Amino acid sequence: MQRRHIVWMFGLGLGFVGLSQLWQRRFKRGKTTQRPQAGSGSLYRRRYWVDFAAPKQTPESLVKHIKANLPDFSPGLFADFRKATGDERVMQVGDEYDIAILGPWNGTVRVRESQPLSFSFSTLEGHPEAGQIHFELKPHPEQAQTWRFEIGSEARSRDGLVEMAYTIGKAVQTQVWRTFCERVVEYAQAEQLGEIQTSTIEQTTEGEVVIHD
Repeated sequence: MQRRHIVWMFGLGLGFVGLSQLWQRRFKRGKTTQRPQAGSGSLYRRRYWVDFAAPKQTPESLVKHIKANLPDFSPGLFADFRKATGDERVMQVGDEYDIAILGPWNGTVRVRESQPLSFSFSTLEGHPEAGQIHFELKPHPEQAQTWRFEIGSEARSRDGLVEMAYTIGKAVQTQVWRTFCERVVEYAQAEQLGEIQTSTIEQTTEGEVVIHD
């Protein structure tokens, strides 16, 4: 009887662990997205891109590897991606990632689109920004046999407190996504053409458009 009791208690314990994990996954999936219009302050459209030639992989295999290995492309000191829901080996719509960012910027994002040459995330409630970010590998618009990897985001600060700390947050973001672009070229074993480029367009709450260097 005692042995059966121990086995029963062990099974019950495993059941509770399983229910707890299931509840956590459902709770994460239950978070709502933070659209830009729900944020505070100016709307920022940011772009980071790098051009390169002669990659050792096909475009599809390169993007497939990036999607399956996000932590390898971001600087761990500044931002660390960890998959919260979904298969570790593939990226599918609805999957979620926890992002630990230097400073009080931790948040969760959900995959909103996943294509052979692109993928994008939406921020979820609690993330410091309200918006989305898109990653895409595409042919260079002017040069033949050349590729462009581009990261583009559209977001506002989650609230007034985050907006006040925008200067610091922008510096961290820039370092994260510049490093991401660098590591894409490194993994592709390609020839980088020129420097990594960045641009920021700010649309203020008054409707004014400001272009930042």
